[in-house]
Amino acid sequence: MSRVLLVNPPFYRFLGSHYNANSLGIAYIASHLNANGHDAWLYNADFVNRDSYANLEEMFSEYDNYKEYFNNEDADIWNEVVEKIMEFQPDWVGYTSYTANVNTIDIISRKLKQRLPNIKQIIGGVHATLDPRVLEEVPAVDFAVRREGEFAMLDLVNGKDPGTISGVRAREAFNILGNGNANVNPEIDALEYPERDKFWGMTPEEKKTVDVSYISSIRGCPYRCNYCASPSHWGRDKTQFRSSDSVLSEMKYVKDTYWDTQNEFDYSASANAESKSSLIIKDNTIVYFVDDVFTVRRRRIKEILRGMIDQGLGMNWKCEARTDHLDDEMCELMAQAGCVRVKLGFESGSDRILTQIQKDETKDDMRRGAKMLKDAGVPFTAYFMAGFPGETDDDLRETIGFAEEIDADFYSLSVLSPYYGTKMYFDLMAKGHELDKKPWEYFYHQTGELMVNDTISRGVLDEYLALNNLNKAANSGYV
Repeated sequence: MSRVLLVNPPFYRFLGSHYNANSLGIAYIASHLNANGHDAWLYNADFVNRDSYANLEEMFSEYDNYKEYFNNEDADIWNEVVEKIMEFQPDWVGYTSYTANVNTIDIISRKLKQRLPNIKQIIGGVHATLDPRVLEEVPAVDFAVRREGEFAMLDLVNGKDPGTISGVRAREAFNILGNGNANVNPEIDALEYPERDKFWGMTPEEKKTVDVSYISSIRGCPYRCNYCASPSHWGRDKTQFRSSDSVLSEMKYVKDTYWDTQNEFDYSASANAESKSSLIIKDNTIVYFVDDVFTVRRRRIKEILRGMIDQGLGMNWKCEARTDHLDDEMCELMAQAGCVRVKLGFESGSDRILTQIQKDETKDDMRRGAKMLKDAGVPFTAYFMAGFPGETDDDLRETIGFAEEIDADFYSLSVLSPYYGTKMYFDLMAKGHELDKKPWEYFYHQTGELMVNDTISRGVLDEYLALNNLNKAANSGYV
């Protein structure tokens, strides 16, 4: 048996905020390791035990402070994270990555390697999947796992030759060996539910505040938006869909296990728990379907919605959707089934920009979808971005006007960061943009800075960011 600590590195803490949810990618890996005889735990270094955090506008203003952390590798947060990992006494440490936290993983892994030179470190997640050179950027890390990690991680921890494991890149004496992307898991319904109990470094009371109500019903996305890394991360032709029975069973399991205040769980054997204590997640009142797009395949979604209603689950939930998937029946079923928020990626109010970014939706599609949700009484969040290549003040004014027209319950505003692995990133690199010369921490879409656009004026950009003032505060908890 090996002791394995799977880490969600700090990121939002640098911006005065937090991430207190269960990170599903590493949670699935932990559950698969635990089901096969190992002792795997989750460590969320972005968890903060307090009730107030920076809002979206305040996070924009914290960006300069965020960058300063990377100029001081002796800052308290780095040492705190390393000490917490060392307390676990791991044999293996795995990190989940996205572009903006690669430098964070580099700092933590180097400091950890100095203290515990014999442990094995692994990087996985989105950036590790997209960037074949990631081990060159994190020299203290021994292995990278590309794409789905459950079986690759188990093989590594079991001591299988890395050169024979699908999806693993390994550091050898003088070079780095790779073995492509991990094979797609053969049967998505057969996977264990993600780990929701073994949270390292938390008090019993803190464990009660972890949001364990995240559920994944789809792996992948069949769409081609050129600002999104999902087509490359998952492979558009490899999208997998859990059955409606599987999704409904997990919802019922979450409700019965974590929403029932009479249940008790034995943590007496855990090194970081004082005694037996209940694991009652007091803030778990909303299921969040974290799929790239929950509403793919109307028939399947309607089966799930009718199942929620017929089984009387009585669970509030939210999801990501596309407006061109919606019809009146689906929206009515959403309302009846307890949907408290649909998150819609509008991105732009300019049809010219929507075509350019390969959104494959029009403003008319979006108007119709927004109206159907409103008619059914389902609140929605509208996601917009500014700063696309070639976007003008007139384009952005169209976005501002369209955002006001649709009258969303909440607005989430971003400035474009062309992430590594997206079609847009490589298109811009081919046109001479030196995106590879920027530190990875710049690739964060709430910087407030225009990265690849020099035509939008500061005044119009500020008008766009002021759409935050339209947010309906009473509903902001369901963003």
